[in-house]
Amino acid sequence: MLILCMSKKTRRRRVPNLPPEAFQVPADSAGAKANIAQPLAAPEPPAQSTHRSTSASQLRIEYRIVLHDLRTTLTIFAGLLLVMVVLSFFVR
Repeated sequence: MLILCMSKKTRRRRVPNLPPEAFQVPADSAGAKANIAQPLAAPEPPAQSTHRSTSASQLRIEYRIVLHDLRTTLTIFAGLLLVMVVLSFFVR
């Protein structure tokens, strides 16, 4: 008889995967007391881009592909539903 046992997982302290700036806390804990009186600088706003990454023609192409996929999925669904209805008359 084969008995499979799973090993016990150790619990680790959960640490978020975020940079220290996200918490508005200085990076080093030794200098934390010295920097408490000084507020952190506000983050700079992102630079404005001069070009549009997605134009209307690109969106039309992407939506055309999505609509084609939806039509294909609907056709497969309708075919399977029809097969189930036909089989329901024979299998009782």
